[in-house]
Amino acid sequence: MDFKQFWEEHVVLKPKPGSFSTDDPHAVMYTNEDLDPIKRKDRTYAWYQMGLFWIAEGFNAAQLQVSSSAFSLGLNPGLCVLACFVGNVIVSLPCAASGYLGSKLGTNFSGTVRASFGMQGSKWAMIVRAVPCIIYYGIQVSLAGQAVQACTTAIWPSFANWKVNAIPASANITAQQILCFVIFWFLSLPFLYLPIKTLRFLFVAKSILVPLYWTAMFTWSVTAAGGFPDVWRMPSVPLDGMSVGYLFGVCVNAAISGNATFAVNIMDISRHSKSDRAAWVTQLFALPILVTLTELLGCTMAVASSVLYGEVQWNPLVVINNFENRPGKFFAGALFVFFNIMTNVTGNSIPLANDLTGLFPKYINIRRGQFICAVISFAICPWEIQAKATTFLAFMGAYTLFLGATTGVMMTDYFWVRRGYGINISHLFKPRGIYWYNYGCNWRAFVAWFVALAPFIPGMVQGMGVRITNKGILNLYSWNYVLVVTFSGLLYVVFAMISPIPIASVETHLCFGSSARISSRVGSCIEGKKID
Repeated sequence: MDFKQFWEEHVVLKPKPGSFSTDDPHAVMYTNEDLDPIKRKDRTYAWYQMGLFWIAEGFNAAQLQVSSSAFSLGLNPGLCVLACFVGNVIVSLPCAASGYLGSKLGTNFSGTVRASFGMQGSKWAMIVRAVPCIIYYGIQVSLAGQAVQACTTAIWPSFANWKVNAIPASANITAQQILCFVIFWFLSLPFLYLPIKTLRFLFVAKSILVPLYWTAMFTWSVTAAGGFPDVWRMPSVPLDGMSVGYLFGVCVNAAISGNATFAVNIMDISRHSKSDRAAWVTQLFALPILVTLTELLGCTMAVASSVLYGEVQWNPLVVINNFENRPGKFFAGALFVFFNIMTNVTGNSIPLANDLTGLFPKYINIRRGQFICAVISFAICPWEIQAKATTFLAFMGAYTLFLGATTGVMMTDYFWVRRGYGINISHLFKPRGIYWYNYGCNWRAFVAWFVALAPFIPGMVQGMGVRITNKGILNLYSWNYVLVVTFSGLLYVVFAMISPIPIASVETHLCFGSSARISSRVGSCIEGKKID
């Protein structure tokens, strides 16, 4: 077998019967089986499984660090938790809208974003979303590696002294940590093979374990600190000359950014939902409640560490590794390993896989994309991002900016510009269809995206280490997600009013009347009939 034959038989994906690419050979560059809309009868997620998603995704080390990192920078712990709750309420709104959109259309982000950015322009939105997914996958592997280290030292205490000075301190990682990083990386691989419809059973398993784990860790934190110590009542003392208001805004934005990916990611999951209502109601209520409880635990553990060790340990895995009780240390670490596997799969590898599928549908499906995510994450150094609390918050705030601009454009395109009509699903996979716009790009979306970002560039540069003395600019940047979503959305509406976007092609004009044309291939040809 020569290379060309091997490539065609084992690398190039073959269209399945019923796919859009079966009837149109040119559509093979825009869709495959994993990108095609999911028929209503094939959806498997019940309403409670959509709600349990936020236990499966929300309880992870990175979420625990949001409030604890703000506490380590001088914000009062009560204000840390309040800021997290405010941020979670704010981000639940676009998450609910995105969840509804995914369930209504049955399409993932990579397919849906074509309606607003264009068939070619959507590739930019996919790349923007893909980059943080790779970085966050690496961060979660690094954090869970510390959980593996806790398990290992609980069984073999001498492991704590293994190759202590083999790697210089400037690397921000030890020999033990890099070994545990590799162990967790391999442990995660079998879970990447599971189809999305199977993950709902793991959601249930994690939702049973998390409340028990949360109660145990919260009880330990309060007991170890001697109840709720005076630190909960002390005024905020921000470090590095930051104001309380600025630090509160940073914490709000960090809480938002911890879930801002799901303002675009959740449709990758909600497209499997049996109920459109469950797809948005669960985001609106489960997210702010369940995720805030996670961040409350993170802050409580940080306060306990400040009482026990005399300094704030904002990383919860460092606290667990300091446990002296070996059985408790092992089980705390082991459960964290399972929890972070679920978080990494649902929150990072699946979204990246969907993006890669949208970028290269002829060669990559979701399963292949998840393994590519794992391989690339091995090549980055996520422990450098974690090294300092300020770096961690700066990273989260920076990528939120780009995701917010994408969210603003997508949501206003569907709920405002196209209100009452919706999206022609078949044209999301059709070359030269109504979403081709100009040269495959919707210029309105791109201009709105870049112009909305402009006011926040100084704040982003400051987060990268360049000193900015203008406090007004910094205060503006601390609320960047809310503002950039608003700015990009309003700009898109203005441009759409100046230069109206096409809604229907000649051959599908009837789809926008009182009844919609029905396609035997994927169910409804168009979601965009009149909506009461």
